[in-house]
Amino acid sequence: MKLADYQKILGDLIQFPSINDGEEAVACYLKELFDQHQIESTIYPVEAGRANIVAKIKGSKPGKIFAISGHLDVVATGDVSAWKHDPFAGEIEDGRMYGRGTADMKAGVAAGAIALIELKESQIDFPGEVWFIGTVGEEIGMIGAKALVDEGILDDVDAVIIPEPTNGNQAIYANKGSIQFQVTAKGKAAHSSAPHLGVNAIMTACKYILRVQERFDEISQNSKYHNSEMGNTLNVFSTIEGGSQINSVPDLAVFQGNVRSVPEFGTKEVCELFESVIEEMNQDPNNAELSIHYHQILDAAQSAKDSDLVKALLASAKDKKIEVLTTAGATELSRYRQISDDIQMVVYGPGLTENAHIVDEWVDLEEYYDCIEILKETAIHFLTK
Repeated sequence: MKLADYQKILGDLIQFPSINDGEEAVACYLKELFDQHQIESTIYPVEAGRANIVAKIKGSKPGKIFAISGHLDVVATGDVSAWKHDPFAGEIEDGRMYGRGTADMKAGVAAGAIALIELKESQIDFPGEVWFIGTVGEEIGMIGAKALVDEGILDDVDAVIIPEPTNGNQAIYANKGSIQFQVTAKGKAAHSSAPHLGVNAIMTACKYILRVQERFDEISQNSKYHNSEMGNTLNVFSTIEGGSQINSVPDLAVFQGNVRSVPEFGTKEVCELFESVIEEMNQDPNNAELSIHYHQILDAAQSAKDSDLVKALLASAKDKKIEVLTTAGATELSRYRQISDDIQMVVYGPGLTENAHIVDEWVDLEEYYDCIEILKETAIHFLTK
């Protein structure tokens, strides 16, 4: 392929407004692209209008399976009038392509798809297989990766590289878990002149928040729960709503938060903490009734820092001077860690992390081109070791 082809494929992907939905159209585009190059691919429906895709090429003999995985969804644009560049046009200016998803992460998706095509057409001899995986719903719930893992489609995969934006010189081998939760306090309304006749939902919510946060503070200070690479489990209460009128005792309060967890105090322990405090407080009839709903529960993911996959990446990108790091952010590593106990994983891709989700999101085209070559070389290094 030529640079013009690289640009066209990325530009085509940007033109799909796959905002937390509609990824099936992107998967169909990719399938057509793979079909043009005689590459086997399968579309796996997840929900109406949403579908994963898996494409595969095989080497000259059996061996390991190396997968490149990227998500096909993007986040909302926000106020489109604030954009200088059309968010779904893929405009190029001064060596950058602009548009929603250029950095997060359609440049990585395009690089992975092109790497697969070019490996096939190069006729390089290698053992094993190289797969491309395109997933839905990464931005909310990581439902596509979960479906592929739960259905056993990825059971034989030995290594996964996710080309999310990592500033071109960072490789992420571990990330914290993420628990997104919502707690509801249901009390009893009354006139504010007779508060004893009601049950104040806001007051119960405040007591719960303080009690839970005190326990998290204790956990974060306990060396038993410290992870040497990722630090501590941390909780943030982030939104709260309650009451309907200034002269009424509020009968409803709803608040949300997000925990970033490490294995030493993981998702199981976090949920037990939340639920034990709810059970404890619900025994007091003077409190509003508390209940909890989890929007998302993702375990922390930690692969080996010096795995064969990481070594293959470093050998393939020597001039990038890559740092091998962890992140507090959630990635699909949290889903793929469930494939097997010895799955090798890393996140490395084109684009600046700080460009994700911003107005006039962009990716440097040279970095995108470089990533295509690095993905190809990493695959061959890993499979031939």
